[in-house]
Amino acid sequence: MNHFFASRLTLSALVVFVVLVCVQLAQATDLSGTISSTVTIFDDSRLVGDVTCAVPLSMADSIGASACIAFGRDHIKLNLNGHTISGPVIPPTGCSLPTDSHFGVGVLVEGNTDVEIEGPGVIQHFERWGILLRSASKVTVRKVTGNRNCWSGMQVGLTSDSNFIEDNWINNAAGSNGAPCGGICLANSNKNRMHKSRFYGNGSVDYASGNVDFGIGFEGSSSGNVAEENDIGGNTNGVLFFDTSSDNVVRRNIIVGNPAAQVIKTFVLANQQGADIAFQSSFTGANNTLKDNFCLTYIQGAGPATAPCPNLRTEGVEEAASRSTSPMNGDKGSNGTKTTLGVQLVSAMSLLLALSHI
Repeated sequence: MNHFFASRLTLSALVVFVVLVCVQLAQATDLSGTISSTVTIFDDSRLVGDVTCAVPLSMADSIGASACIAFGRDHIKLNLNGHTISGPVIPPTGCSLPTDSHFGVGVLVEGNTDVEIEGPGVIQHFERWGILLRSASKVTVRKVTGNRNCWSGMQVGLTSDSNFIEDNWINNAAGSNGAPCGGICLANSNKNRMHKSRFYGNGSVDYASGNVDFGIGFEGSSSGNVAEENDIGGNTNGVLFFDTSSDNVVRRNIIVGNPAAQVIKTFVLANQQGADIAFQSSFTGANNTLKDNFCLTYIQGAGPATAPCPNLRTEGVEEAASRSTSPMNGDKGSNGTKTTLGVQLVSAMSLLLALSHI
């Protein structure tokens, strides 16, 4: 065998070996059934059946999170693949207290970058959060449903440059025990985007702290976040601003029916009131932009004196309804004034009737 031919054989064998190694690394980990200790994933993984989480709180990490599934490295994906991850509680029974040092979560992203949680699929019934992002960046959560988790559907802490797209956050925070929670809670997190998602029925007000829950909440020093083209209804508050949260943008959303009629009827104390957009009385942030939303109610608190829910105009209603990417043009079109009070009211009533059938 000549030297050239032997070298070709060696090179071919090396290429085959590298290909086999790469194929092995690319294989997904299949998950289903009962999980009784935290599963940490180190490669692309997927659910191949529903998951029941039975991880005891005694297995919590050093920060207190007892996770069902945790990310173990960067640049990987968890595909829910149409299945459900269920925790052990039915809120408000069994939910975590703010004083608890250990707590259950569905999916944990801790310190990772460029990872993805991909739906469709449901994460539900956890003692605190369905998803916890902590000290992470460039996380994508897409087409995921967070349903009936005790605190927030997703807690975003010290996390930046992430995208939450076409998700559903439904009926969370029924057992938050006074902690401010809801659909998505952004705490000291920056430059994240919530886009084309739905926030329905999040929050409760039956604690001494009153109404501190929301569809979307900006807490701590959160800044530079964008919420756009979302539907936000039936929450105790639609969008709620806390603390020093500043320079966030809320635009082109439909934010109506917050809180729901039953909550308005049942809870009448001053600290139980809620609105489509609200600012806490202790709020000290600045420069939050509220633009081109369709909303009806506002609690000023320590927020801007100018209400972000102005008199209805046909352009404003159509702006939110059609999700136009251009700003409103004001009260005049190319042919001058084109709206009357009757047209405004009919347009507003038409949109409200359409929303009632969603």
